[in-house]
Amino acid sequence: MDYTIDFLPVGDSYGDAIVVKYGDAENGCLLHVVDGGRKDTAQTIIGHLDSYYPGLYINHMVLSHADNDHACGLVGVLKKFRVANLWMNRPWLYAGQVLHHFHGNFTLQGLIDDIKGRHPYLVEIEELAQAQGTVIHEVFQGARIGDFV
Repeated sequence: MDYTIDFLPVGDSYGDAIVVKYGDAENGCLLHVVDGGRKDTAQTIIGHLDSYYPGLYINHMVLSHADNDHACGLVGVLKKFRVANLWMNRPWLYAGQVLHHFHGNFTLQGLIDDIKGRHPYLVEIEELAQAQGTVIHEVFQGARIGDFV
């Protein structure tokens, strides 16, 4: 099986934008996008995919964590490409498990709203994925994402 891993420039941040293509002519190829850098990185990823992988859709899009220098570029990519599977953690889904750490400062809905307010780009990624029928998976250690764990 052939693997191609492209590390894309994301400006002067510590963020990432990685494209992985693997497979072969006989069995077909899978395309992964891992992280998206900042908002302006979306066009870098889109241009790269259009130039080097025309006609392919994204099998797996992975958001490693919620920082905006890893997540924001994925918004534009989701607007342009069909994505079959999105791997991201949505911290508001776990608000009930951590609410007690806030010592009465929040109601459950208040904490959910606060988390979403701090990460509007995650909310937008979730909404875009849901609108196109992308399956959203939680990305935890040990998850099998295509050929990768």
